[in-house]
Amino acid sequence: MQREELEALRAHADIVDVIGHYLPLHRQGRIYKALCPFHDDHDPSMQIRPDRQIYKCFVCGNGGDVFSFVQNYEKITFPESIQRVAELTGFTLSESPAANAAPRDPEKEKLYAILRETIRYCSYQLMSTAGEAQRTYLADRGLNDDVLKTFDIGFNPEGDVLYAFLKAKGYSEKDMVRANVIRVTQGGIHDVFAGRILFPIHDRNGDPIGFSARTLDPSNPAKYVNTTETELFTKGHIVYNYHRARTAARRAGRIYVCEGVTDVIAFWRAGVENAVCTLGTACTEEQVHLLKRIAARVVFCYDGDRAGQSATVRAGKMARAAGCEIAVVSNDTGLDPDEIVKKDGKEGLQSLLKQEISWMEFYLKFLQKETNLANFTEKKEFAQKAMEEIQTLPDEIERNYFADEVYRLTGIRTGMYSRTSEPRPRPVRPVQQRLPDGERMAEETILRCMMQEPAAAAVFENDLGYLLDPVCQEAAMMIVDEVHSHRSCDPAALLAQTDSQAIRDRISAIVSSDSWEEPYSESVLNGAIRKVKMTVLRRRKEEYRKQLGGTLNEESRKLIEKKYENCVKELRRYIDEEKRNS
Repeated sequence: MQREELEALRAHADIVDVIGHYLPLHRQGRIYKALCPFHDDHDPSMQIRPDRQIYKCFVCGNGGDVFSFVQNYEKITFPESIQRVAELTGFTLSESPAANAAPRDPEKEKLYAILRETIRYCSYQLMSTAGEAQRTYLADRGLNDDVLKTFDIGFNPEGDVLYAFLKAKGYSEKDMVRANVIRVTQGGIHDVFAGRILFPIHDRNGDPIGFSARTLDPSNPAKYVNTTETELFTKGHIVYNYHRARTAARRAGRIYVCEGVTDVIAFWRAGVENAVCTLGTACTEEQVHLLKRIAARVVFCYDGDRAGQSATVRAGKMARAAGCEIAVVSNDTGLDPDEIVKKDGKEGLQSLLKQEISWMEFYLKFLQKETNLANFTEKKEFAQKAMEEIQTLPDEIERNYFADEVYRLTGIRTGMYSRTSEPRPRPVRPVQQRLPDGERMAEETILRCMMQEPAAAAVFENDLGYLLDPVCQEAAMMIVDEVHSHRSCDPAALLAQTDSQAIRDRISAIVSSDSWEEPYSESVLNGAIRKVKMTVLRRRKEEYRKQLGGTLNEESRKLIEKKYENCVKELRRYIDEEKRNS
């Protein structure tokens, strides 16, 4: 990808909009604040500066530009982050930056090919006379040809016809078993999903990995069965419809999470494309991680029965622990989304989605249903569980409001109205510093001056040429190269050039600091350079002193003494100069 196109994308992408797709943001004057997703943050410590297109966490130190945020948040490569930012902002790239990705596993490619053939074959069978009953059933549920095509729905007839088809295509029985489309038993080889409607499941890249299959046989207790665990398919790692919902979820800033495949299809029929499902109620941490990557707000739409509500509590707590903003659709209809669309049309489901409530509102309602508030022991337990959750809320107004609600419901005063009285210790990422703060500040001042004024880079090269902190030194060399190439230095361009998070953190910290607002001053630059030189001279002086304390021959001692005297003299000159300029 050409640098010019990368710069055009950076100029096009608003860092506030992009980060806002992942995190709830709160504006404070010229900056935005958010809970940092890169450490256990409870008081918003991440700042986003739209004027500088930089983000910075002042607790863990993580910082950078729009690309590095997406790269760090989604744990992807830099080229992939470019692609993601382009998708989020509607920017058309001339080529995919991830085109040079590592080659795909040829053994897995065999399984993908088998599953694609299975989808094509079963889609054909659904539209044939063999699938007439299944097609009628789906039509009665409101699934027209457009829906069938969008979701690649098919039918695997009885008689092991899929096995015969794939064998004729030249696929090995071993690979068909690996893909879990056939099984080998003592009675022979059989189709795994014979007689079932197939709903294909894809991974986040859109590659097929398995199926959720429904039978119409009322005597079969297993109404739905899923692909068993394979090299491609692990149920707890999969979010159904993720690849289709990703773009819509990022644009909307929210993702709706349902229980089953037909619920997702019901959402799509109602015009809501940012819906996925967890293939049941057992939501896992891996699934939460996937959800977090595409939307800041996760809205749970599990069924309104006790099992669905209990699952919402488990999944909601897990997602909140992962840093997601949670909301819940309050569904007291007794119907699942698919049934609502069938009964009341898309307007019925759209109306239900407007009944979205906050996590704490849902949690208190759930506890009320589970608790006999006439019993003091249960009432006390209710208050304890509620307050444990209330204390995790980042907003003090919300904490006080819901603490009052607990008192209103139970008559129990907890005295726990704010977390601010006992703040949690903030974890600080260990940083290896080779310099005391004063010298480090001097080196960062030099970097700031060089980024602000191209002429400062020439002063640095001529008068110093090095920095003592290895991170600052590498950043300085990048700035010098940038100035040589473009006669100026855009900090955002530097962030895009390095894979070193330490350099990104340092540059973003400088650009996010109040000192960035200060105009360039040559005297300030010279003072910082002098400070670094004094540090070097002090180190040399100490080294010479140690050498003189050891065993030396006469000639070596005289040489070291001369160096020591010159070092002290030069250091004294810089100290005197610093006093005159102070």
